[in-house]
Amino acid sequence: MTSSVDVRDGYALSPVQRGVLRPASEEVDPACDLEQVRLVIRGRLRVAEFQQAWHRVIARHEVLRTGFVRHRVEEPVQVVAAKAPPPEWHLDDLRAIRACQRRRGLAEFLAADRVRGFTLDAPPLTRFALLRVSETEHLLVWTAHHLVVDGWSLPILLREVLAEYQAAIDGREVALPAPTPFRDHVARAAARDLAEAEDFWRAELSDRPVPGPLQSDPPAWRGEPADAFDEYTFELTGEDTYLLHEAIAPQRITLETAIQGCWARLLSARAGTGDIIIGSTVAGRGAGPAAEALVGPLANTVPVRVRIRPDQPVGVWLRGLQARQALARPFEHVPPALVRSWAGLPAGAPLFETVLDFETYSMDNDLFTGTADASILSVRFDGRWSASHHPLNLLVVPGERLGLHARYDLRHLDPETVESLLTDLALLLSLVATDPDRPVSALRPPDDEPLPTG
Repeated sequence: MTSSVDVRDGYALSPVQRGVLRPASEEVDPACDLEQVRLVIRGRLRVAEFQQAWHRVIARHEVLRTGFVRHRVEEPVQVVAAKAPPPEWHLDDLRAIRACQRRRGLAEFLAADRVRGFTLDAPPLTRFALLRVSETEHLLVWTAHHLVVDGWSLPILLREVLAEYQAAIDGREVALPAPTPFRDHVARAAARDLAEAEDFWRAELSDRPVPGPLQSDPPAWRGEPADAFDEYTFELTGEDTYLLHEAIAPQRITLETAIQGCWARLLSARAGTGDIIIGSTVAGRGAGPAAEALVGPLANTVPVRVRIRPDQPVGVWLRGLQARQALARPFEHVPPALVRSWAGLPAGAPLFETVLDFETYSMDNDLFTGTADASILSVRFDGRWSASHHPLNLLVVPGERLGLHARYDLRHLDPETVESLLTDLALLLSLVATDPDRPVSALRPPDDEPLPTG
């Protein structure tokens, strides 16, 4: 621990943090608890001012100056450094490198960056890479530990960074509102009564279905665990994306619900079951400006149980799923380990095989479409790597063309199976877009096989 950190000033971990932090004696993949975000920055970036803007924002937020102590204490604690050292920066100029070599080199760099991990008692638990691609374009890679930040914190921090950067360019000070300390959230979480949450999740997961494999034959992949994950991206056309929005709006169905329903229907059709559980990443922030502006690890993964109603119109069925999700919202803060215990799962048994993660931040999208501070810089979201202990994570990125970004475990799934899953999901979404009044029984992939083979 750095000398600026004193364990006597430590405080307890939040429920989400307790779910993330592993025992000190446990050997784990160092990449398993990281968030790695890629942003394309266009404009004539002044690198020194940009770095200093990040440093000032990190200094503003206690959670970004926090380290974690597991040794010589009864329970792990988090401690805020009075003044953490500046984060690590990797700067590189790629302008002279051919595009194909640059893509290959970037993939290798990202993989190597993930396996480095962090020393948990030495804040800040975040680092950056700034790669110059052209005279007016940089790629920013932001890597942070899930103990201190989540994906929903990114736009909050980035807006502050851009404000600090703009002020530095103009030669003035910027007056940002004082941030809410993360320890306030921890105190509120500790005061919650879990009895009602336990009743809800026990009832919701009673007589639960057993998740089946996403692929019937094990893949032939052999290799190191650090290399076990691959990615596949599928984008809907602009027209299909538009039609989907036009179809679900009159039905009072959110895009998130439509994708959850179609994903669950796809998996149920492949497995030959009418009852299925999928995972969903939730913001865990509650309502109100204070919650929306809070920086820290609040995101959580919760089970979503979906019962297939073959005779119901798709729109009616999806509205029912949406209403059920609203009932679960007050209990989304419960960490997965506790939900698993209430479900009575045997050790090591999965509750679900897939997780849906929606890139629906609490702020508007102008930050990621190039219209925020466009006189100085434009910023475009270019992708996110976030580890999971499940065979498949599906990141959904809204936009003019709906993006489906799968990150999957090659020890459980081969590329052909993943490509088939995303292609079929896009087909089901198009069926919803063309006729949300069709019966759920007609919402199915063309393949009659209950399970794909490897």
